[in-house]
Amino acid sequence: MRKEKSTGNEFEESSGEIQTEQAPGICWTCKWAMKKLKKQISNGATQDDIKKKLEMICDEIGFLKSQCKTFVNQYRDTLVEELSTTDDAKTICVNIGVCKK
Repeated sequence: MRKEKSTGNEFEESSGEIQTEQAPGICWTCKWAMKKLKKQISNGATQDDIKKKLEMICDEIGFLKSQCKTFVNQYRDTLVEELSTTDDAKTICVNIGVCKK
């Protein structure tokens, strides 16, 4: 495991998983992706429909694409469940623990 200092925050690399309190931008990435997905998903969307859209959403984010893909891969099943609810983007991201209330 490698540790780096960056603007006073410690970053740890470990098996590609996102350490929420150590990953600047992950809350923003989550809210961005969830807002986009909420607009694209209809009320009758199946879990397979949601999974397909989750796999494609990170291609639209630009420079945070790899962080987005890691995030989606790590939380895929939870995100599918959360996107099936009426919760808004911020609530979803708080529920999965990548954003503070």
